[in-house]
Amino acid sequence: ECYDPDIIFIPVIYGDLSSVLGNTGLVEWLQNQHQKGVIICAVCAGVFLAAQTGILNNKSATTHWLLADEFKTRFPRVKLKKEKMIVDHGDIITAGGVTAYMDLALYIVKRFGSDTLASTLSKTFLIDPVRQSQAPYTSFKFNTTHRDKDILIAQAFMEEHLANPLSVDTLADKVNLGQRTFARRFKKATGNTPLEYLQHLRISKAKSLLETDTKTVDQITRAAGYEDTSSFRRLFKRITGLSPTAYRKKFKII
Repeated sequence: ECYDPDIIFIPVIYGDLSSVLGNTGLVEWLQNQHQKGVIICAVCAGVFLAAQTGILNNKSATTHWLLADEFKTRFPRVKLKKEKMIVDHGDIITAGGVTAYMDLALYIVKRFGSDTLASTLSKTFLIDPVRQSQAPYTSFKFNTTHRDKDILIAQAFMEEHLANPLSVDTLADKVNLGQRTFARRFKKATGNTPLEYLQHLRISKAKSLLETDTKTVDQITRAAGYEDTSSFRRLFKRITGLSPTAYRKKFKII
């Protein structure tokens, strides 16, 4: 048993979350510790346990981007910031994915120690300085598990003609639907508007080419369906947090 801790670190939780979240003894213990002034830190799926205590209600938090939808369903009162690597409320600190425990550890050292100590440990253990965003690592979820056949046809058409000009009118005509009906059914089926979905398709295509191809950024811009390279660069950085060149440098596999 732990006596009088200053900080409690909730690590990654693997497997069935329900059994852990249903452990009332553990949840109550965390609540009591928090009430005593203990700082709660949680990473990845461990943030679910922190949220189960209620201490994150009406506060912002982060977790791994792949867990974001489930987290929002379970804990609607928590303001999820899935793009953030670390969110600090003073008395509770949350961090993103599995390896974000290293970011969290360095952040704790920096907060309770010093910038110099955190920098020294970063170099000693070959850990990059605290990352600020999960955006470069995020993959968009393209929902094709729904049963709307017309929308599935439109989705496939978008993928096949990504480099060509596409509009909602064009897509609606493809499946013989009115524009409003098409837009409504597309949003219901995929969770995104047609233009949002198309944008993510194109950015995903660009990311794949940056990772695996030697094409120039101008060539990739056109292959992804954009005409103006400057606009594409701005959009790419807004969504991923990195410029196309920086993304290629970080993630290229060729």
